[in-house]
Amino acid sequence: MHQLARRAALSAAVLGFALACNSGEGSEHAGGAGESARAGASGSSGAGASTSGVSGVSASGAAGAAGSAATAGAAQAGAGGDTAASGGTPSGSSGSGTSGSSAGATLGGGAGMSAGAGGAGGAGAGGGGAGDGFTLAWQDDFDTLDTSRWALQTFSWDGNLAQFSTENASVANGILSIALTPEPSDTAKPYRGVELRSIPTVTYGKVEARLRFAKGSGVISALVLIYTPWPADDWNEIDIEHLGKTSDTAQLNCQVYTGAPTTPPVTQSVSPTQDPLIAPLGFDAEGDFHLYTVEWTPVEVRFKADGALLRTWTTQIARMKLPQNILFTIWASSAADWAGPITAESAPTTADIDWIKVYSYAG
Repeated sequence: MHQLARRAALSAAVLGFALACNSGEGSEHAGGAGESARAGASGSSGAGASTSGVSGVSASGAAGAAGSAATAGAAQAGAGGDTAASGGTPSGSSGSGTSGSSAGATLGGGAGMSAGAGGAGGAGAGGGGAGDGFTLAWQDDFDTLDTSRWALQTFSWDGNLAQFSTENASVANGILSIALTPEPSDTAKPYRGVELRSIPTVTYGKVEARLRFAKGSGVISALVLIYTPWPADDWNEIDIEHLGKTSDTAQLNCQVYTGAPTTPPVTQSVSPTQDPLIAPLGFDAEGDFHLYTVEWTPVEVRFKADGALLRTWTTQIARMKLPQNILFTIWASSAADWAGPITAESAPTTADIDWIKVYSYAG
């Protein structure tokens, strides 16, 4: 994500479709991955950090506490340890600090549920191949919205023009739709968006989702893995974000905390070091469904689209080891240079998810 400039308000746990009315502010990235600010931020329910074994998929949920933090980012040029299979250039970031600050950095790197090992109806191509170390842990074909597996959040952050809402996610005909809608009566947050967060976490593994990203200048829709305790005592995040500025690219980002160790619980969140890369996809991500994959092992993170390798990230891989929740999000960015300017045609718009598969990793 971009550099962080966020203030988290008091949190209220939200699970399923239970409404919580508070809104906290988090970070806006101008040119970073658009999800950092909301890792367990105010008004959200953060799923727990427990895992099973070295590479487990856990099902414990915990309400994320609120805190206030602001971070000022420092740009840093990074060298090797990163391979971009399809080109692309890391975008810059900008941010302003508020109430209490800690330093962050942006690295420009180099180059229905079923458990078991088989697929289920509705889940298409992909899957763990023999000998690759990945085993199917669970999947969702979105015949319904299973509130034992997913929680809708109700917070926001500085630079996000949308308030996350429990009213903007729906399931019909086996498709999960998450919507960005105008809310002209709310001058502070003139849009309503969605963060749908998994209750199970994954620590090393593979996440595959068949989805269509949202159309609209200034609109961010994304598949995200993130460590969610709040205030954040550490940071792990892996993002595939579609920026409405262009229809045929995605921002691929890995974020970790590189500062001094902390002792939980903390009262002020740490800030991550980011490594965003804009990658060409070779297709219109807004026009049809495509398969997006994150493969996370102790030695690298691989990003794929329709089976094609887009990026391999290794820069700070030893720090990428925490249990992460899975998110589907849609929101509106105020950073026009990063995501495109918001226009009258930006919303309403939707991103649609056909299915998701989550694999554990045994090495």
